[in-house]
Amino acid sequence: MEKIKLRFTGWKKLFTPGQIVLHAVMFILLFLMLYPLGMCFWSAFKSELGYQYTRWYPTLPLRFRNFVSAFPLIWQYIFNTIVVAVFGITGMLFISSLAAYSFARIKFPGKEFFYMLVIALMMIPSILTLVPSFMLYRSFGLLNTRLALIIPVITGGSVFGVFLLRTFFAGVPEDIFEAARIDGAKEFRIYYSICVPLCMPILGTLTIMRINGLWNEYLWPMITQQNHRNLTISAGLIVHFVREYSNNYPVQFAGYLLSSIPLIFLFIFANKYYIEGLTSAAIKL
Repeated sequence: MEKIKLRFTGWKKLFTPGQIVLHAVMFILLFLMLYPLGMCFWSAFKSELGYQYTRWYPTLPLRFRNFVSAFPLIWQYIFNTIVVAVFGITGMLFISSLAAYSFARIKFPGKEFFYMLVIALMMIPSILTLVPSFMLYRSFGLLNTRLALIIPVITGGSVFGVFLLRTFFAGVPEDIFEAARIDGAKEFRIYYSICVPLCMPILGTLTIMRINGLWNEYLWPMITQQNHRNLTISAGLIVHFVREYSNNYPVQFAGYLLSSIPLIFLFIFANKYYIEGLTSAAIKL
């Protein structure tokens, strides 16, 4: 009887009016978040006519031809995005880690002042520099080239990387660096032999965050690339599907699903390292 009474008391506490309202709000928010994803998924397998009449729920048969039609349109944009990510993120990680090590472990005049200038860049919205950046790249003749997409990845992501890695490097015990200097190691040798291996989880976290941002970026590629073959994936989807397939929503949704597959695999295989990097950075902070 006591167990039954305790269980009844627990259920009574669970179904209080406040808890009911809270769970109802959570269910509504979860539905509003997941239903559009489900609609995108099942709409990609419909025909044009079937989508017009049954867009709100899944139906049979499944039309795989939409993916066959969408893939030739987007593979070039996916390839461009991968190229920009490889070169841009590699440069970003090198510059941000090297600068963070300098600010954390090397003494030079004005170190704190210059570090504050770097951190101040995080407070400036990127939209404020959009027009000046466009004019700068145009003056150097970099428009309609992949360099116009790679260089902003290097410069834009390095600021947050310096902030995160500098705090991590500053938390590494000084005895490790002193032992390396006694053995005759120079600063650059200490940087790539000691600091880089220690911060690999954080570098992985920065890589995942930057890839996600690059995959969803469309404004800068749209204004710097008149040659549509150089566009990244989000801008390419706008160019092809909004203009050429504006009335064929199933092909559009098929293109959206195909373009999200690399990010899904990235999340599946790199989720562990992403969380590990966030945890180690939080401990150092």
